[in-house]
Amino acid sequence: MHALCLAAGKGTRFGRLGTYLQKAMYPVGLTPFVGYAVANLLASGAAQPGRDVLWFVVGHHGEQVRRYFGDAVDGLEVRYVEQADPRGTGHALALAADAWRAEGGSDDAPWLAWLADGYVPTERFAALAAHDDEVVLTLAPGHPDENPTVRVDVDGDRVARAFRGSGELFEIGTWKLPPSLMADMTDVAANGEIRMLPNLQRRIDAGLRVGWLRADAWLHLGGTAPDAETNVARVEARLRALEGLPPARVGGEGNDA
Repeated sequence: MHALCLAAGKGTRFGRLGTYLQKAMYPVGLTPFVGYAVANLLASGAAQPGRDVLWFVVGHHGEQVRRYFGDAVDGLEVRYVEQADPRGTGHALALAADAWRAEGGSDDAPWLAWLADGYVPTERFAALAAHDDEVVLTLAPGHPDENPTVRVDVDGDRVARAFRGSGELFEIGTWKLPPSLMADMTDVAANGEIRMLPNLQRRIDAGLRVGWLRADAWLHLGGTAPDAETNVARVEARLRALEGLPPARVGGEGNDA
């Protein structure tokens, strides 16, 4: 099962840090934020070295991602797709599907995909890979002030509305998607961006079955609730606890205690 990480965003909600840092490369201890998800992907067994490929869609400060991960991670081949203009998640997915098709890749087998600024634990990768549905979203509770466009409505084991829903759960940017669907995420554009969720909603309205997986929490660097700086500090503290790292030192001593 191939994997895809979208790591091209400019991080406009990341404040001044985003001017010189790809937000997914924000260091937590001695590892960039996205590195923990990559390690968990390998630990899950969903993507296997020698068989599968980890793709990154890169753009803003993409050289930081390329230099850190190189051509392979613990034997898992790594490839890169450039998103020169920040045109949204739907556009990024389509670029990856186009690159795969150009190599003669099949549209049939689904991929695991995630937004690089979100933390994905090992068990979530494994559960997505094992899910019976070929198209799966991960949903979780979130701060009431989170972006309302990613609220989701569900009907039993299916997603009824993936964009601008009214339910209590949020779509948190970790998916299982076949390349054929990834390539079909570019019809609906808004404010210059081609986003995945409104395009996916178009397919749901046309009868596509989309399953869902529940997560206990949404841990992502792109949050702005209650504000961007507080969110980053909160996310770092929670990630350190999850990964067994000591708390960050304060007072100008750095964050890799």
